[in-house]
Amino acid sequence: MTAAALSFTMMVVCVRFLENRYPSVQVVFFRALVGLAFVIPPLMQHGLSGLGTKRIGMHFSRAAFAMAAMLTFYYGLAFVPLADAMAYTFIIPLFATVAAALILREHVDSARWTATMIGFAGTVVIIRPGHAELSLPVMMMILSAAFYAGSWISLKFLTRTESASIIVLYMNMLIVPLALIPTLIVGTLPTLADLPILLAVGAFGSFAHYFQAKSYAAADASAVMPFDFLRLPFSVVFAWFLFAEPTSLFTWIGAMIILASTWYISWHESRVGRKKTG
Repeated sequence: MTAAALSFTMMVVCVRFLENRYPSVQVVFFRALVGLAFVIPPLMQHGLSGLGTKRIGMHFSRAAFAMAAMLTFYYGLAFVPLADAMAYTFIIPLFATVAAALILREHVDSARWTATMIGFAGTVVIIRPGHAELSLPVMMMILSAAFYAGSWISLKFLTRTESASIIVLYMNMLIVPLALIPTLIVGTLPTLADLPILLAVGAFGSFAHYFQAKSYAAADASAVMPFDFLRLPFSVVFAWFLFAEPTSLFTWIGAMIILASTWYISWHESRVGRKKTG
């Protein structure tokens, strides 16, 4: 999950470099297209028989949620500071942890609830409700968090029977045709300077989803969710060094609270693991 957090941050940095020169649906298209190029070659080593699935409906659900999440997030990212934009995404674990308990019927113990709530509290410190203007980009960021939570829950269902590679394959394979038509209508031809950045968006996005799928396959969704908060300190560093975006004291305080929650859940899970093996 830590590798997924870093990959996701790198993807967001690449999108910010594009400076809204392309519609968000075109960025989504490139992200999915490059994802296919990454995942198809290793899967084809086992022949077409290894590409089958009996859960196409759930794959479509994940793809729909993921595409909606990316469209709304990429739109808001063009208008919101990088660190603040990442902070808005931390509503996702709270949504997803509740959904894990209600939909997946996972047992969410008090330690996991505590870690999630501590992380959310750190996000509230950063956002400071009433301080930030409730503009359309901010609303799109919050909406993207709801869509991402739906995608993550769909992912957890799929990891019960599908490999991480198959999950990434079908998500990208379904998004490409969904994004192609609007891209042909409203998109523009990428410049030679921007093309590598668009390709990098797809590469880092694929890495993020692959690592995330592997993480969910190894542990309960509610157990690994707190590690997703590491995206905030990663984004703060990139925002400062690449875009000279200052970070407020509240952002740093919130980041420290979030980091504390990830260390706490890491300590708790290792302790539980020792008890089970002992």
